[in-house]
Amino acid sequence: MKVPEVLEHLPGVGPLLGRMATPIDEPHPRRDSTLVLPTLDALKLPSTERQLGDGRAIIVRHPEPRPTTGPGLTVMSYNILLGGQRRAALLAYFDELEAEGRMPDVIGLQEANIPISVLLASRYGFHLAYHGSDGLHGTRLVNGKAFLTRHPLADAAHFTYVISDAERAAAIQRRGGDPCEIPEDRGALMVRLEVGGLPVVLYNVHHTLGDSGINAHNMRQLNLLVRHREAPHAVALGDFNANTAIKTGGSWLMAHLRTYDDTDTVEEYAVRYGEPNASVGDKGVGNIADPRLRHELHMLEQGLPETIAHAAVTRVRLPGGAMMTPKQACAELRSGKVQRGSEHWLRLQDIADSATLTSLPDESGVVPATGKRFDNFYASPELEPVLFEVDRSTESSDHQPVVAHYTPRPAKGREGK
Repeated sequence: MKVPEVLEHLPGVGPLLGRMATPIDEPHPRRDSTLVLPTLDALKLPSTERQLGDGRAIIVRHPEPRPTTGPGLTVMSYNILLGGQRRAALLAYFDELEAEGRMPDVIGLQEANIPISVLLASRYGFHLAYHGSDGLHGTRLVNGKAFLTRHPLADAAHFTYVISDAERAAAIQRRGGDPCEIPEDRGALMVRLEVGGLPVVLYNVHHTLGDSGINAHNMRQLNLLVRHREAPHAVALGDFNANTAIKTGGSWLMAHLRTYDDTDTVEEYAVRYGEPNASVGDKGVGNIADPRLRHELHMLEQGLPETIAHAAVTRVRLPGGAMMTPKQACAELRSGKVQRGSEHWLRLQDIADSATLTSLPDESGVVPATGKRFDNFYASPELEPVLFEVDRSTESSDHQPVVAHYTPRPAKGREGK
């Protein structure tokens, strides 16, 4: 069953659970070939401009990975901007993580290339799984994704989402002929790890921004992967290029009450942030107004609940290391003591919605608040979310790093023993 095109871009529509199922003819993602190398030195750096690779998934196990912090699983998701474009700031940030004992045991990178992935794996003692493609010889470009892990790396594979030429052409037509990144392929990089003897699969994604219909296809095919995963415990993470902070229906009237609870709807977003076109690379709220995409996010959450919604601690790390929770930011906004539109107001908005996407300064040099949480975690219920943290202490990308910590829940029937 195909979802009718008329459902596209309808703001304020709820999750539609029970009304739309994942189409039975949705293609399964294509598993790409894998290259296993003995050492990082054996990985030849590409001579291409972007140095993304040849479309094979690459596995390199470090001979002496640094020890994990444990117990449990600490994982970061970070879109590092065009192969680590702000290289000095990025390395300074990772040096700080290592020096302070805050380096996650697993890191999922988006917009990575082979040189930065090899550098980080070598410098900080990680096993490496990587996939990207420079799009040569008639193939499509795939922006690079990487997993760095200090937990044993049992296996890795990349699954490329299957999008028809007709769907790409229709998306370009909807954009008025602007191809944006529609010709690129997207997919999910999967790793299977041993975390304290527990098998866990993780999926690292970087979904389409330029068209909500193709983004919904990305999500459907991710759901197929999750449904047929190779281990019972799973985490899906990455840059979903959809504002996952906004997933529910709502009313214009409730939005205008300005109670500064979570920004849950497109209407509330417009009231609090104005026209939703301020963030880099996104004229809108990041595809989330499309009910097909919201449906697929809710389908994902049926099996892998959203970590931020269930974490024991949700917080934002600020420059200098101070911490603030979204609830504290909301309370300060509700107090009426902060001037609307001021620099402090803007940063409180970032914290209140756990925004992960930053923006360029406006003509006055002020960085707008975006209200956009593109970077997120979803984990199976057997993994108890202890922490969800947005790290705003670094400016090494146009995204903020997001960190989650999980501990295995006791097996049923063994509680208290």
